[in-house]
Formats: sequence, structure tokens, C-alpha cells
Amino acid sequence: MSDVVITEVGPLYTLDEVKSHLHVDSSDDDVTIQAYMDAAEKSVLQYCNIALVPLGAESVFKVAALMVVSDLYENRSGGEGLPKAAQLLINPYRWLRV
Repeated sequence: MSDVVITEVGPLYTLDEVKSHLHVDSSDDDVTIQAYMDAAEKSVLQYCNIALVPLGAESVFKVAALMVVSDLYENRSGGEGLPKAAQLLINPYRWLRV
């Protein structure tokens, strides 16, 4: 078994970063956006079957999660899982359980 070293634990992104990405200026949807942010983080990690973002891959997971938040925000009626572009970004980090 290999050793795991965690150097830092923190949020993948901030509400302000996500609102900027979504081009949202008001605080009207803050609660909804925060819920989407939480769901997006969990979704990309679940897709990869991992609990934490791999060290050095923070930007890849951040962009993938931003894509998921955008999809959730723009298609509030629900989509069909993770957007394909997000999947392509994080596929190299996916651990398939057998």
C-alpha cells in the first residue's frame, strides 16, 4: 500500500468565482448556486470514485466542476449526468471499481 500525503484541504472554488463564471452579478441566486457548487464537487469526485482531488489536478477538477455548475444553472430541469467536456477532463483520474 502506498503512502498518501495531503498537503492542503479547502474549497475547490468560491461563490464569487462561480458567479463570475456564470456572469451573475446579483445575489438573488446565491443559495441555488451554492447548492449547485456542492453538487458539482461531489459529482466529479463520485464520477472518478475518489474522495479528494488529486494533488496537482486542482485546476482540472475546478474547470470540470465549473462546467457542471454551468450545466445545472442553465438547465435547471436536469441534464443527463456530467457534461461530456467535464468527463473528458477528469477521465484520466477515474478509478473504476470492479
